Amino acid sequence: MKKFIFFISIFLTFTFTFKFTSISFAKWGKGELKFDKATLEYFMSYLYGAGTINKSKRAEPLLFVAAEDGTWSMYYYCPYVEGCVDDKSMQRQAILKCEKKSRGSPCFTFAIKRRIVWKNGGPKVKIKKKDLKSPYLIAKKLQEGGFYDGDISQLAGIDMKTGKIDNTITITGEKRNSNTETASSNTPESSTDIVEQLESLKKLYESGVLSEEEFTKAKNKLLGQ
Repeated sequence: MKKFIFFISIFLTFTFTFKFTSISFAKWGKGELKFDKATLEYFMSYLYGAGTINKSKRAEPLLFVAAEDGTWSMYYYCPYVEGCVDDKSMQRQAILKCEKKSRGSPCFTFAIKRRIVWKNGGPKVKIKKKDLKSPYLIAKKLQEGGFYDGDISQLAGIDMKTGKIDNTITITGEKRNSNTETASSNTPESSTDIVEQLESLKKLYESGVLSEEEFTKAKNKLLGQ
């Protein structure tokens, strides 16, 4: 009887420790958070299901974690038709992976599926499924919620079939004017924009959203090679 009680106590202690550890790692973010351009575009691709192995169907977003300084993030999508369960251990794993490349900035859960859980003290941001018809509307909501201070008109568009970032169109879906881009290519702003777009492409490649061929092609196009 004593042995039985001993083993039960060990089991309960292990279970409690495991749950506590998982929950403590799976922290939801709070406080000010400002995405840079690359991270916001990455979050947009998450919302639209980029990264699925099935090229004919967009993935269902599952979990998005972000660095506190807004310069790094990573996400998981749900590959199963029947759906996925919110798993605290998965949040823990995502946070640890994010922090490996966040240059010392701690990472926290920003969104579960399409529900933003980061509390920044600003207006609550609700992204409904019908909002996906307009990437611009979603970007505007995130800006009004205090998560982005940049010019959303400069964001890249979304390929509505694949969910991937499409640098040939704007966030409103319009084709980029190559003549305008050429005319402004010598301005300091355009140089900064190119650097930001390269960072965005690199992040998408490292996370597996873009293949090496897609990354190289997009990079060469951006650099005019």
